[in-house]
Amino acid sequence: MKRRGPRIMIIVLISVALLAAAILTALPGTTRSRIGDAFGPVFDPVLQFFQKTSDTITGYFGAVSENRKLRAEKTALEEEIARLNLEIMENEDKVKAYAELKDALHLVTSFEKSYITGASVLNRDMGPLFDLFRVRAGRLHGIMVEPGQTLPVVDQDMALIGRVHSTELSSSKVMPLVHEAFAVSARVEGTHRSSFRVRGDLELGEQGLCLADHFAEGTPVAVGDRLVTSGESGVYPEGIIIGTVIEIRRDSQGRTLSCVVQPTAQLVDVSYVFILTEQQDES
Repeated sequence: MKRRGPRIMIIVLISVALLAAAILTALPGTTRSRIGDAFGPVFDPVLQFFQKTSDTITGYFGAVSENRKLRAEKTALEEEIARLNLEIMENEDKVKAYAELKDALHLVTSFEKSYITGASVLNRDMGPLFDLFRVRAGRLHGIMVEPGQTLPVVDQDMALIGRVHSTELSSSKVMPLVHEAFAVSARVEGTHRSSFRVRGDLELGEQGLCLADHFAEGTPVAVGDRLVTSGESGVYPEGIIIGTVIEIRRDSQGRTLSCVVQPTAQLVDVSYVFILTEQQDES
């Protein structure tokens, strides 16, 4: 059990001091002055102590009030910072989309025989690189895949991303070039040599890579060569950038069997694509 003696003594002393102060205040001036002179050395330290105590208590409650105000201001500032960070993120997305659209203006002159439809990517991060992904453009936007028809999909730098696999009312599914069912006729950029095939490969697709094969005997190809669409099949316009050769696989006689290709398009970070549809001749 806690001892209460000191606490009771302090309360008694406070009461006595307050009572003495009240009595002194009520006495006539001369009497109060004489008593004050006589007992001043006793009461003055006590009164000074209570004055300091009063100031301390007042300061304490003032500090508590100030701390509450500061905490409220801190909370308000944290909420404002969170809101501004969200606005910054949203604006960064808008700036990125604007930059992609601005950079894509040259596509209009590069593919004069094609209509170009821009579309934002809806679910690029929901599966592996070689999975189909959905974009916000469909039949309402004039995107329709007829039997035997191929609609190329490129990025703002005219790099091949893949082709339209299927369409719905307001969206389409895109097959990336690393998909195992994808294939396109290609050649080494800056040459008019025999074309070969670039296709998706199940094993390489998991690494974001694709394969080049079906080389004619004697077709020169080297690591670092950039591959583009040949345009020979008439399915893909000529000159679309595919990727860069990073590995050559040869047989025992040194003949090229296949090449590993690193796609130029950034399949992981793509957020906006462009679908090429053939213009119909007006007659």
